[in-house]
Amino acid sequence: MKRYVQVFLLAVAFDLYWTLVVIFRERGLLLWLALAIVAWLVLSPAHRLYALLLAAAGSGLDTLWALTGLIDFTGSWLFPLWMLALWLMFASVWTAMTLTTTLPGWILALMATVGGPVAYVIGERLGAITFLEPTFIVVSWMAPGWLVLMLFFHITIGRRPCAPLY
Repeated sequence: MKRYVQVFLLAVAFDLYWTLVVIFRERGLLLWLALAIVAWLVLSPAHRLYALLLAAAGSGLDTLWALTGLIDFTGSWLFPLWMLALWLMFASVWTAMTLTTTLPGWILALMATVGGPVAYVIGERLGAITFLEPTFIVVSWMAPGWLVLMLFFHITIGRRPCAPLY
C-alpha cells in the first residue's frame, strides 16, 4: 500500500476512534483502553517506548492544565482513564505516521500544534471537557504546549523538526 494511503487511513481511523471516545467516554472505557493497547503493541518494540513517552508526556500536560485551572474533565476526576486511552492511541498513531510519512518534521509539528488545540475545542463543544478560562486563553496555552511536546518527540525519535538552515 502506498505511504500516503497508509497515512490517510491512519488519520481517518484515529479521528473515528477519537470521536467515539469523546462522545461515549466512560461507557466504552474497556474497549477504548483495549484498542489503544493493541495499537501500541502493533508498533515495533523499538518504537513502543517513543509512543509510551509521548502518551505519558501528553497525559502530564493535560494534568498540568487541569491542576492550573485551565480545563476540567467533565464529570470526572483530575485525569480520566478515557483520556489516557486517547493519549496512548494518539501516541501510537502519531509514532506510526511519523515513521511512515515523508513529510518534514516541522510540518508534522505544525499540524499537531494546530490540531491538538482544535481537538480540545471540539471536545469542549461535545461536553467532554470544560474550559475554565475563555477559549482564546485556553488555546493560547495549549498551542505552545503542543508545539513543545511535538518538537521534543520529533527530536527524540530522530526526525528533524525543522529544515536544515544550510
